[in-house]
Amino acid sequence: MEEAAPPIPAPDPLLEQYTTPGDIAARLAHTVAMRDPLSNARVADLGAGTCRLSLALALYGAPHLTAVDADPRLPLLCISAFESLGLEPPSYLVSMITRAGGPLRPGSIDVVVMNPPFGVQRRGADTVFLAYAMVLGADRIYAILKTGNEDFHTRLAKEYGYRHVVLYRELFPLPATMKHHRSRIRRVEVNVSVFERIH
Repeated sequence: MEEAAPPIPAPDPLLEQYTTPGDIAARLAHTVAMRDPLSNARVADLGAGTCRLSLALALYGAPHLTAVDADPRLPLLCISAFESLGLEPPSYLVSMITRAGGPLRPGSIDVVVMNPPFGVQRRGADTVFLAYAMVLGADRIYAILKTGNEDFHTRLAKEYGYRHVVLYRELFPLPATMKHHRSRIRRVEVNVSVFERIH
């Protein structure tokens, strides 16, 4: 997968563009596939980057994928990755996700996956992504989130009519790809969480 979907080139620190490692993407996709029937699900990958999460889900049989990212450089890399594996590329929407919303309409998505900004450079950036996904009314939202904010994420979920469950934890490697990085590689503990809509 990592050979097919390259890292994000020249990542933007303000967007907190960190490429999801292939093994973490694969484990998340496996988790989603074990919990959700993907054959008919409409799946959105928010902050998709070069589509490693989308690609992993496609390998598990998800046929209805929509990728969303603000970076106009990335759709061609995503499409190329899918085509190199003989897979149908997702619909790729170049759009910001902000407090005012995003490109998808409520009710159009069943499952959301995301590796959103951790909210280190822009405080609350992860919250914007989570709130937008909940406004879409997806049945389940799977997210890679920096640890330490579990209580806040639980309160946010309750506010939007969701239940928050931490499924497992990962060590997310952050290579020195930006000027402010001091270490060659830093590993950050993250939660892989699911937010389930309460019907």
